[in-house]
Amino acid sequence: MDVIQVAILIGIGALLGFASGVTGISAVHLVVAILFLLPMFALAILPSLGTSLLVDVIGAGAVVCLYFRHKNVDFKVGLMMGLIAFSFAIMGASIAIAIGLSSEYLLVGGLGIFQILIGLTFIVRGYRKKESEESHLMEKSRLAIWLENKPDSYKKLILIVASIMLGLIGGLFGAGGGFAITFLLVFLLGFESHKAVGTACLVMLFTAAGAFLIYTAGAFIIHGVLYVNLEYGLIIGAACILGAFFGTQFAHHLSEKHLTIALGVIILVFGVFMILPK
Repeated sequence: MDVIQVAILIGIGALLGFASGVTGISAVHLVVAILFLLPMFALAILPSLGTSLLVDVIGAGAVVCLYFRHKNVDFKVGLMMGLIAFSFAIMGASIAIAIGLSSEYLLVGGLGIFQILIGLTFIVRGYRKKESEESHLMEKSRLAIWLENKPDSYKKLILIVASIMLGLIGGLFGAGGGFAITFLLVFLLGFESHKAVGTACLVMLFTAAGAFLIYTAGAFIIHGVLYVNLEYGLIIGAACILGAFFGTQFAHHLSEKHLTIALGVIILVFGVFMILPK
């Protein structure tokens, strides 16, 4: 590995960590795009996904610690969703590996399109909502207000179903699902964006860990190979920690409106990366 490759990997990690610190976005959106699409790396799709999951674990762990310092992690919600997502991420990753040889482009392309739609939704919501001059909190969605008057059982059911779906999707696409979890917490449960990002990263940590377990230990036991490039993953992950620190500081100086728009822009840009032809 030459100096240029190392520099690019460090740059990816720093940018990724910054994005994760601001939005809780999954590593797969940038790591897979670079490792899979650029000729200088040219990893197959499964090792690219496995490497992105390693970065997810490192980056999400760093972001959770940083957001915890600002008391912006809801451990009750995060641990419940995380443990459920962990179990179903194992299932999703197993399915992804089984079909990966024939449909990896479809999986990555589908993730990119879904990401673009989510990004556009965040941007539109950010521009339409007004901020409270006193609290600087975003107005809650109608669904979030409706849920406030419902029994806790309704909210728990939504969280359980969402955790199952996010775990499966995270395993299938090799993504921790941070952007989808943030979307859920903001639009369904009315979390303010800072706490949504911190909690989403906690869930992403569990989701990525479950899928990564299959891409490494599971793949080695069944196929005799590790679907991960440890060298690339550790370099990106180390730079990701530094980027996450600055991203978290940046996020906590943003208003709710600006942070929501930032969520959408970063998600949208990474979505375009994912649908670019190789």
